[in-house]
Amino acid sequence: MKKAVFLTAMLSFIPATLAQAATFPEKPVTLVVPYSAGGITDQIGRILGDQLGKKWKHPVVVENKPGAGAAIGTAMVANGKADGYQLLIGSVGTVTNQFMLKSLPYKTEDLVPLIQISEAPNVLYVRSSLPVKSVSELVAYAKENPGKLTFANSGIGSSPHLAAALFQEKAGISITNVPYRGTSAAIADFLGGQVDAYFDTMQSMPYVKQGKLAVLGVASENRVPAHPEVPTIAQAGTPDVIASSWFGVFVPAKTPEAVKTQIADAITDVMQDPETAKKIENLGTVIHVRDQQQFRQFFETETRRWGDLIKRLNIADS
Repeated sequence: MKKAVFLTAMLSFIPATLAQAATFPEKPVTLVVPYSAGGITDQIGRILGDQLGKKWKHPVVVENKPGAGAAIGTAMVANGKADGYQLLIGSVGTVTNQFMLKSLPYKTEDLVPLIQISEAPNVLYVRSSLPVKSVSELVAYAKENPGKLTFANSGIGSSPHLAAALFQEKAGISITNVPYRGTSAAIADFLGGQVDAYFDTMQSMPYVKQGKLAVLGVASENRVPAHPEVPTIAQAGTPDVIASSWFGVFVPAKTPEAVKTQIADAITDVMQDPETAKKIENLGTVIHVRDQQQFRQFFETETRRWGDLIKRLNIADS
């Protein structure tokens, strides 16, 4: 009798689990962007949300929750219901939160990387009126004018901030760090000449063509195929400066595996759409899909790499 009851319970559970996977989603999904509207993460999130909404035939609502180095928006998802209806689009800040903040409003183990969708090497730009035309000239100018230059970033612990810190360490220079609340504000002041240098993606290359900015190098191992004229920072004289922005979707750790698979498969399909890929690449990123296992391994590598840099340079206390 006990065996019969057990088998009946198991049989009733299996179809329910399969049905949950087959019918997801049954209502609108929220995609949380832990940064201000207008930045690259926000733009990617809106492109992704729009395409997922069309695929799922349920709206995907993009909700901006900036603050505390992306920790506020991240906490909203990590501490939320683990049913797949609240997703996070994260970036390097998702890694650095744990090292930059004295206490997190969530547990790191309560959030897991699900799928990476794109990445973009950081590019070193300077205001066009700055009297330098190469990385080596910038390094020489910084050494000759200590304390004079300024580096903008989109937030303490952001990808541009870490790229600048790594570059300064490898070049043996010191440039004043000027943090902003998001990419849009940083670029606005950069274009206005209030700051001297900034690491951004290839999205700022149009400003170079307009003569508003000058590009010195890309923080990657190889030159970017779309702009082969831009040398790597290593080729320009400062080795070991590798720093990329990347973007991926995270979910609460206890989200059912069947739902995780549904979401990951849908995002993979969306990223294979040429129109969607073109929109995201126009933001200066390259489609680079990593599945859950690959993304988790990459995330762990990024955590060790940037965690070591933050501790080594005392960035959290600077």
